[in-house]
Order: sequence, then C-alpha cells, then structure tokens
Amino acid sequence: MTDFVNHPPHYQGAIECIDAIEASMEPRAFEGFLKGNIQKYVWRYEAKGGLESLQKAQWYLNRLIATIEAEEAKSIADYEAIKEALMEEVGAYDPDDYMISGCPDGFCPLPGVRNGPSESMFQPIN
Repeated sequence: MTDFVNHPPHYQGAIECIDAIEASMEPRAFEGFLKGNIQKYVWRYEAKGGLESLQKAQWYLNRLIATIEAEEAKSIADYEAIKEALMEEVGAYDPDDYMISGCPDGFCPLPGVRNGPSESMFQPIN
C-alpha cells in the first residue's frame, strides 16, 4: 500500500523532496516552512483530506520537533567544545563560574552587579 503521509510517491527521487528543501534553506527558514505546512494541513482537513491531512500535519510537526531538538543538541555540543578548548588554553577557568550575574560574559556593566575576577579592578561610577 502506498504511504501518502510519510513517503508520497510523487516526492520520491534520488533524494527526498523534503531533504532538498531543508538543504536549500537556513534553519529558521526551514522551521517556518514546516510551521506553514502544519497550519495548511490542519486548516484544510475538514474540507480536503480529512484524517490524512491531520496525519500530514502531524508528520510536519514531528519533523519540526526533530529539527529543533537537533539544533539544541548542536548548540549544547558547540558550547561544550568551546568551553573545553578555552579551559585547555587558559587552565582551570570555567566560564560557568562567572555566569551568575545573568550577563552573557559574566560581567555586567551595572555597578554592584558584577561577579567575577574583575570586581575589584573596576569600581562603580557614581
């Protein structure tokens, strides 16, 4: 039986159409493409496609979730690789120790909010 939801025959080839679309776009654009298809299939299910349209919407939602999970995992892996390289370069310094202030680099420009080794070097401006 032909699977029109997961592998529609009219989108098959040497590479699946969805993979070619993803390769042609930046990640945020591809996420928008997926969201648009989710909306389209949910919007039209009562007038066209019924259950199959809902299944297609679910397929695109699952693809969107997998795409975002992969991006988050890559971001975490990239951060850990940078952190490891930095620790090798400067020794036992751990950037997470200086993230308490909530500022991206751990040093906040607001007086009295700084946390980290430079606190004593820079006095607040009155």
